[in-house]
Amino acid sequence: MTGELLAGRYQLEQELGRGGMATVYLARDLRLSRRVAVKVLHAGLEARFAERFRQEAEVVASLKHPNVLEVYDFGEDAVRGPFLVCEWVQGENLRDLARRLAPVPPEAAALLGWDLARALEAAHARGVVHRDVKPDNVLVARGGPLKLADFGIAALADQVRLTSTGAVIGSLAYMAPERIDTGAWSPASDVYAAGVLLFELCAGTTPHAGEGSARLAVSVMTRDAPSLSTVVPGTPPALAALVERCLARDARDRPADGAELAACLETVARSLVGAPAEASRVFFQDPEGSVARWREERFQRLLGEGRALLEAGQGAQAARCLNAALTLRPGALEVLALLRTRPRNRRMRVFVGSAVLGALLAFLGVWGWSARRAPEESMGAAENPSKATAPDAGDPLATMVTDPAAGNPSRTVEKAPEAFAGQAPTPRPGAPRRPSPTAPTPSGPTGPSTGTAPTPTEAPSSSPVASAPGPGANAQDAATLTVVTRPWAEVFVDGQSRGYTPRLREVRLSPGTHRLRFHNPLCEPVEEVLQVAAGETVSRDVSLRVLDAEVTIVAPAAARVFVDGVEVGVAPLGGPVKLPHGGHVVSARGPGGNVLRQTVEAVAGSRTTVVLEAPP
Repeated sequence: MTGELLAGRYQLEQELGRGGMATVYLARDLRLSRRVAVKVLHAGLEARFAERFRQEAEVVASLKHPNVLEVYDFGEDAVRGPFLVCEWVQGENLRDLARRLAPVPPEAAALLGWDLARALEAAHARGVVHRDVKPDNVLVARGGPLKLADFGIAALADQVRLTSTGAVIGSLAYMAPERIDTGAWSPASDVYAAGVLLFELCAGTTPHAGEGSARLAVSVMTRDAPSLSTVVPGTPPALAALVERCLARDARDRPADGAELAACLETVARSLVGAPAEASRVFFQDPEGSVARWREERFQRLLGEGRALLEAGQGAQAARCLNAALTLRPGALEVLALLRTRPRNRRMRVFVGSAVLGALLAFLGVWGWSARRAPEESMGAAENPSKATAPDAGDPLATMVTDPAAGNPSRTVEKAPEAFAGQAPTPRPGAPRRPSPTAPTPSGPTGPSTGTAPTPTEAPSSSPVASAPGPGANAQDAATLTVVTRPWAEVFVDGQSRGYTPRLREVRLSPGTHRLRFHNPLCEPVEEVLQVAAGETVSRDVSLRVLDAEVTIVAPAAARVFVDGVEVGVAPLGGPVKLPHGGHVVSARGPGGNVLRQTVEAVAGSRTTVVLEAPP
């Protein structure tokens, strides 16, 4: 490979890296006498991938920003095929830098995130969504700055990654819930990935973890990310709050795009290190020195907070702070001394507190028992002196409750408490259902511009959520319907909403016939009639088909029209083109070879028109 000439201009020197879609080489541009990075698309890919690769390269080449990797050229070699020429960054990627500086102080994370957000701001301003923001695609040059790379094949990699079990693991942790659910993407999807990256810089791990892609995907879609301040004690509240916003499962709750994220991170960084531009310049000149200084400052802060919490009697919180301090300075004698004193003081407080609490509870118990015993004995003697009911002492989880169906207060039934039984409390029959504050609204899945699908509501980790039986149903006779849908759906029974999956897992139904409807604004609804018997358990696993969007493409007469690199006809087209939900590149090539291009957001079920015309 050494010395191989690409397209008669770029002399390949060595391989720098290899991925699923392309191989990157260090090369010399013989025409301009400079070293460049050449990304060569792997052979054997479909022609539409090469066309999409070229189109993305042209778009990214128009981005000029110090935090975006510059694209110099795009070409095609007779032997190697399509290739992309970029600037060569002498340094490392962000994953390697974070591993070298770990644990990364919040000051450094805020500055690195600010530079990344500025790159996203420049891309989003031109209508470009990266779709593959992760530490491996962020390069850090020696002496700075940070550069976001791999715009050119982001969309192409999506198509392969989402169909390859072996490749999906690498980036799934950085994918926003709406991308996993329906494939929808928007600038807010990049913001989510930036939030994951910030969390990982501070905590050393991504917010969601799972053994295998399926568990990870379920966690991302159904659970809120843990608080960064809980995972990393001492994290500045402003940074923790911003990361929490970025990781919101509903795209509408995140910063809208790179511009808003950059503004928020600038405010956070300014509160931590002063002017971010100057602080970033100093940091990149000496990352190790800057991190050592911030780490020492944070160690002293955590040590002071831990000592104050100990004095206040808050041992658990103090332990978290002191253990976090030990990660910054392992074996620190002052921290170890405080940790050794904590258990002894805590045992004394627990002993004294338990003694006082025990005495108080004993007094209240005797008093309450005495007050209740007298009327119960007199009532029992009046009705039946020989009949008495007592709880089963052998079952500590059994609770004696009066059976409301019996006219005899002395008749009892045993009922395991729902908290021990692992079941959610069953609402009273006919009781109104309180809507979940995090459930998507039925009015629509998106804001007016993003076209992003709403995310599922959270399913509690302890147990599935069950809806109440319908009006007039007896809870003891109710049938149970277990529901799983892909993607999320609002479940209607006889025209009444019972909630949203995946939060809703079980629906209680009265015996008889019911009309079921599963609705997602971006999908074709599914309806069926279900008949259930008393006490019966049935299940439904429903897959909803995401609606296509209808896009009318207007182009100059006789121009060949392409969508994502695939020709769809010659203008004027006979009718609208059906496209899957998400972003697409629409282009037209005239008889003279001139190309018109436009990016369109296709929203499921909608109709839109794209006009391709030459500038005046």
